[in-house]
Amino acid sequence: MTAHSQVAQAIELTAGIGMPHCEQWRAKIFIRFAPVALVLARGYWRENEAAGYIAANTWLLETSKKLRLGRTGLNVTCSDEELTDYCKVKAKNLHTEIYQLVTTLGHELAPKTIRARFELTGLRFPLDENFDTDELIAALARICDPKWLKSQLRVKRGRQLECFLRCNGQVYKGAQIYISDLSLRHRLDQKRSNRRLLESLEAENQEGQVFSLAELADISPSNPVIRRHELMVRLRGYEEFAKASDTAMIGILYTLTCPSRFHSHYQWGDKNSKYDGSSPLDAQSYLNDLWARVRAAYARAGIDCFGMRIVEPHHDGTPHWHLLLFLDARRSEAATAIFRQYAMEDSPDEPGAQKRRFTALEIDPAKGSAAGYLAKYVSKNIDGANVGSDHYGRDAIQSAIRIEAWASTWGVRQFQQIGGASITVYRELRRLKVDGVAPGLLKEITEAADCGDWARFCDLMGGMNCPRDERPLRPYMIQRDEKNRYGEAVKILKGIWHGPAYILTRIHNWIVRPVALGVEGANSGEDGLRPGAAESNAPPGACAPLDLCQ
Repeated sequence: MTAHSQVAQAIELTAGIGMPHCEQWRAKIFIRFAPVALVLARGYWRENEAAGYIAANTWLLETSKKLRLGRTGLNVTCSDEELTDYCKVKAKNLHTEIYQLVTTLGHELAPKTIRARFELTGLRFPLDENFDTDELIAALARICDPKWLKSQLRVKRGRQLECFLRCNGQVYKGAQIYISDLSLRHRLDQKRSNRRLLESLEAENQEGQVFSLAELADISPSNPVIRRHELMVRLRGYEEFAKASDTAMIGILYTLTCPSRFHSHYQWGDKNSKYDGSSPLDAQSYLNDLWARVRAAYARAGIDCFGMRIVEPHHDGTPHWHLLLFLDARRSEAATAIFRQYAMEDSPDEPGAQKRRFTALEIDPAKGSAAGYLAKYVSKNIDGANVGSDHYGRDAIQSAIRIEAWASTWGVRQFQQIGGASITVYRELRRLKVDGVAPGLLKEITEAADCGDWARFCDLMGGMNCPRDERPLRPYMIQRDEKNRYGEAVKILKGIWHGPAYILTRIHNWIVRPVALGVEGANSGEDGLRPGAAESNAPPGACAPLDLCQ
């Protein structure tokens, strides 16, 4: 439905309500917020039915205020072009304001005023209370950068818009599941734009090899197929490690959900009377805090575990967790009891809490592997391959598109390993040619990584719960010669530490440039691109596709 037709339908739906001047006033609001005009009209109509047109007018006024994007003069339905134009002007004005404030107030007093004025945009000033001069300079450079401003405001716009649509009954099983259609459209537009950018740029190394950034992205973990395969390799490796352990270990699949107040609507569309306005990000923070307390309790009780955590949305966008944990069979009851205790501390008596808030399923090897239990969760949260239908009976491939947009909008990390060795080291070792590695522990670890044996890789790296600084291999980072555009020193990954020495796995230096310019047109400053500004993975053909993982 186009924005114009939304406005027309909104005006028609609310026609005749209130005084004549009310209709004119409403029409201006519907036009200003055209992409969500029909949602506003339906809310207005409901308020009028419940309490009369004066209450409906008050609701519409207060709601329109919530749709403002800070004090930028923009709203959450603004276009990317409007956002770009605003950020160019704002960045220029901030530059002038900073100069005037520093000149007038001095270096000690100016930062506090600068912070207050900047935060009128609704964004957080990119600096903590305690800072040094270099950190302040970098923060000021950021807020005066139109590209940084736009990226921050675009995130805020997306989340604020999705909150409004979710609270007003647009996101639930029977309507726009997981995420609103409008936010989904924004995400798909962004992905298309990103793809065009990658296709328009190419990278060349010192050996004359040239590849488009799109080609390199397709053979990295940003490719959903590669990402899914790598996650399944790790899941299988955790299970194999548990089976080979000297200690009898079992796998338990825990499912953790949020209290009712985090859920906006029921599956059939009615608003949840207990909903307190929390966003999916608030719910994710609640689950993160709960898991942190569980981990601390496990540490006090001497319970070690490892495995994988998967986050996925309920129909209304509220996140819930699945955790596959492997632990000592003798401590499993204690571990589950501790987890249940913390999960049920909040609102334990509300309807359905005892049944749905927390569940524990012990993996029965006779019925299938632990990796098999989680395979569908991994797939339906990445690309929906080989799943068929999701939990709500929707096509899994289409649902995966919506789930990816949901995770992107809210900044939710969908997958996280618990315990285990560094995935960065694993990926870097897969860049090496095994034949060129000297015999010894390094060669054994490299061979394990090369053949995708996550269990053996973790075992040789010190086990699942070895402290990071005690592992035999660690990522090797170096400081780039050039500072970034904000004057900050930047570290980049170049290889791995092995004892007192390091091994380079990223031997190429890459120059990124627009495809059309060719070698002679390489530009060292245009559009922020310069020699060495992007370090791509090793080129195709030099090694297996998974060797190109970041």
